[in-house]
Amino acid sequence: MIRFIKLKEEHLEQVLEWRTQKDVTRFMNTDIEKDMEKQRAWFRRISSSETDAYWIIEIKEKPVGVISLNNIDYVNKRTSWGFYIGEEKYRLYGGIIPPYFYNYIFSKFEFHKITAEVMEGNHNVMKLNIMHGYRIVGGYKDHILKNGSYFDLNLLELLKDDWLKLNKFQKYVCEFEE
Repeated sequence: MIRFIKLKEEHLEQVLEWRTQKDVTRFMNTDIEKDMEKQRAWFRRISSSETDAYWIIEIKEKPVGVISLNNIDYVNKRTSWGFYIGEEKYRLYGGIIPPYFYNYIFSKFEFHKITAEVMEGNHNVMKLNIMHGYRIVGGYKDHILKNGSYFDLNLLELLKDDWLKLNKFQKYVCEFEE
């Protein structure tokens, strides 16, 4: 039912459409222009990156969003990540997508830690991360400027051992295209 497809050039128009929706960008650290040339340049940059990996989230064979690993550090076995669901009617799956992702990356990459940044006001994602075993490790005051206002940024981390101790999400395994 849920698959993760390696991001390809054929996905770029859809990703740009999702990424520029107000309800998607509302809690993102950056805003982007609706510009396909810039989108293609971004894709070329991340495609050759050894520290980033992007997938399209597919639910029932329908592309619905994007999930990524960022700032991959193979030496220290850690990474940051992010995701969004661009198709509004599929956002109810937002709580179950991360466990599939954690199970995959903790086993495939053998990371020790995943970090996350959550913008002030994004209460649902904060609650979800805490439920998945994250702990809050700090924050930045007035760190993100959006629409003329500054927002704090919460910093969280999830250790592999803490994830495995939860034990209730271990059955969430699915296909990841590499």
